[in-house]
Amino acid sequence: MSEKFHFHKLEATGNDFILVDASKQDIPLEHLEHIAPVICNRKTGIGADGLLILHPISTLGADYTMIYKNADGSDAGMCGNGGRAIAFYASLNGYSDTHRFQVHEQVYEAFVHPGNHLVDISFPDCDAPSSISDEWLACVNKESTEQSTQQASTSSSLFKADAAFRAYPQTEHVVLFSNDLLAIQPTNELAKLGLSIRNDELFHPRGTNVNFVCSQQANHIQLETYERGVEYFTLACGTGAIASAMAMHMKEGGKAGLHLYDVTVQGGFLEVSFECSGTDTLTQSEHGKLFKNVLLRGLARIVFNGFWAGN
Repeated sequence: MSEKFHFHKLEATGNDFILVDASKQDIPLEHLEHIAPVICNRKTGIGADGLLILHPISTLGADYTMIYKNADGSDAGMCGNGGRAIAFYASLNGYSDTHRFQVHEQVYEAFVHPGNHLVDISFPDCDAPSSISDEWLACVNKESTEQSTQQASTSSSLFKADAAFRAYPQTEHVVLFSNDLLAIQPTNELAKLGLSIRNDELFHPRGTNVNFVCSQQANHIQLETYERGVEYFTLACGTGAIASAMAMHMKEGGKAGLHLYDVTVQGGFLEVSFECSGTDTLTQSEHGKLFKNVLLRGLARIVFNGFWAGN
């Protein structure tokens, strides 16, 4: 672990990241990926939800490639808030306010609003979230009841889901809805339920991120996300916000047209917009996607920069 490197600490609606710009320093990518759990450790490292690497080469013709590792070193698929954070950094370091970056085999378009910290990321078209069976939902509610009984806690409400969906905005998500706002507060009890769902055999082998959602107003949701790879709640999850907004839209009937959802998370606010083709198109060809022009919007900023000593 001898390599030294310069880093930046960024946050995007409370999701925090360590960013290493590989275009400005010569350090093996394999080394950075290997030590992600060390530098993301909040006690003995820099501390972050994950590691972002800006790699100047793209195989798909984008301006650069975003490599992302969770705090535990695992691969996260796409990270929406990480994408907004790296785009904000890039716009201040030689890239235009409107640019494109690659994550795995997908290209995303970023727009950094000039003069402020607002960042938009456009996502590839998405399939409709699929409803999860009532039998599975009953098992989740039973487990929640048993955990609450064991803890005998009066500090939070019992979580009881009335609907659940699977969604894939370029990474795996399950979305569970509750009518009780207090029930989705990020307590240790709810974290235990999140961990159990994250590892449920239904989502093997990769596991899933788990979104607990309450909606008490039209087109507005309150969201807590238990993130795979962090193994606890984070202050925000960009792809979780997209998954939850699309699932909410399906839960409400999947009306066609352009739709905007406001998402409240611990770290602040996110906006998700998309164009839905309407549920009457669900029988369309296998190449069709129900959700198009998917966009995630929120704030991002650089917190500080430093030098990792490599020891």
